[in-house]
Amino acid sequence: MSQFDLADFEAQVHALLAAYQRLQADYDALQAAHEAETQRNREIRERLNGVIERIRALEAEAGNV
Repeated sequence: MSQFDLADFEAQVHALLAAYQRLQADYDALQAAHEAETQRNREIRERLNGVIERIRALEAEAGNV
């Protein structure tokens, strides 16, 4: 039966906490990047809808001539 080594256990706990903190920082950065991309997509979608509406208006105007 192996003997419990408190120093090894403490080192493993510290390593796990450090890994968790790195993962949490990465997750936070990814979440912020995702939100920025989502906002950018919203803005682009709105611009494209405006362009589509202008094209439709021009087509309707050309059809009335």
